[in-house]
Formats: sequence, C-alpha cells, structure tokens
Amino acid sequence: MNQKDERTWGLLVHLGGIIGMAILPTVGNIIGVLVLWLIKRNESKFVDNQGKEAINFQITLSLAAVAINLVNNIITGFWSLTNFWRHTRGDFYNVWGWTSLIGVIWLLNVIFSIIAAVKANNGESYKYPISLRLVK
Repeated sequence: MNQKDERTWGLLVHLGGIIGMAILPTVGNIIGVLVLWLIKRNESKFVDNQGKEAINFQITLSLAAVAINLVNNIITGFWSLTNFWRHTRGDFYNVWGWTSLIGVIWLLNVIFSIIAAVKANNGESYKYPISLRLVK
C-alpha cells in the first residue's frame, strides 16, 4: 500500500467512529471502526496502528455511555418508586442530568476523531488522550 492510501485509510478509520455513532448510537462507533480496520490492517502497519487506537477509543466511549445509561436508569427507577421524587423532579433531571453526559461523549468523539483523522491524513500517528488500551 502506498503512503497516500495509508493516510486515506488512517483518516477513514478515525472517522468511522463518528459515522457509526451517528447511525447506531452506543455500538455503531465500534462497528464502523472495526469494519474499516479489519479490511486494511494486514496491508499497512500505519493503518493497523491507527485502527487499534481508534477501536480502543471507541470502546472506551461506548463503555462510558453504557455506564452513564445504567446509572441513569438505576437512579430514575429507584427515585420513581417514591411519590415525593416523582412529583418534584419533573423532566429537569432527565434533560439536564445524566442525559447531557451522553452529549459530552458524542462531543468528545467528534472532537478527538477529527483531530486524529487530520493527523492520520498528514501521516502522523495519533494516540487518543482518554482511551483504554484493550486491543494491542
């Protein structure tokens, strides 16, 4: 694979997370990156490296989203059992509470994936600052 193709596939692997998350929240970002990475990982060390970085970042974001949703559901379920909470909390909790954290995850995905895509397009390896290193 020539250098231009490596950079293009590196860019696509990083953008696969944004595209996947837009199509299928929570796991689409993983699927998008995984498919692109698996297609070209054996043809280029650069694409393999950037694919691992991207998949680790997307797994980290998905785990955070699942944890936020789980905590939100537990708290909402617990507090909805009491009449006091049901009458005082309204929709403020759901709109501005835990749900807004999912927006932060989406925003982090967009920001860091675009930074990584630009770096990959320039031929530079990128390491995400917040990422569990699960795929080595």
